[in-house]
Amino acid sequence: MSQSKVALLASGAIMIIAIIIVGLFGVVPLPEYSIYSSGDLRGSILLHIEDQTKNIVPPAPDILDACIVAIDMETLKEKEIVCSGELYSYSYDIYFYDAQIYQGKILIRYWEERINKESGLLIDMDTGKILEKIDSDDIPREASYEINVNGEKLVDPYESSDYNSRTIGIYYQKGIEIVEVFKSKAPSNYYFHSLMWSPDGEHIVALDSEDNLLVFSKNKKINASKIVFDQEIDIDGEREYLSLLGWTN
Repeated sequence: MSQSKVALLASGAIMIIAIIIVGLFGVVPLPEYSIYSSGDLRGSILLHIEDQTKNIVPPAPDILDACIVAIDMETLKEKEIVCSGELYSYSYDIYFYDAQIYQGKILIRYWEERINKESGLLIDMDTGKILEKIDSDDIPREASYEINVNGEKLVDPYESSDYNSRTIGIYYQKGIEIVEVFKSKAPSNYYFHSLMWSPDGEHIVALDSEDNLLVFSKNKKINASKIVFDQEIDIDGEREYLSLLGWTN
């Protein structure tokens, strides 16, 4: 038998095996979510985002800007608060990745070359104006949004999801009890990240690997929902939502 025929038979066998595996185990679809209705919840969700170029083929997309944005839960409109380009007079090393909400303001750390040390900027959440510059010794530890006002702690989704059985979930801990909020089958490459509580401790907001912003109700008052909002973007590129800062009143 010629080598070409052997190769053809081998390819056919591999295809048949693949079809059998798919038939036995099936293709797991993405979880299904309702679409969030504006007005059900209050406040704003703050996120760290990056605007990137649309590169279909390598190299990797170029980062055009990094910003903090707010999503109004009543109007479902996105508003840019501050972007890295506005802070270059202070430094080119702006640490947007660990920005946090501190005393009703946005705190962003940066490296100050002039004094060769870290400093911080307090920024107004409504106007984006810089209110105060603070010394590194006065920068507080990052606030934890894993624990809500009722003392209930979010469970890390990497710990609560079983990627072998292709099951993902949202859970929280109340005393010694682990409470399920949401559970679904999902592809093995699908995951949640950057979970945070609402101010009243009744809802959980999260990002997923598909770049969706999701909201879950602890007491199932609303269905697990995707928050669809109007983006504030005027570039020929893509906006990637990297992490949550918090949920404000």
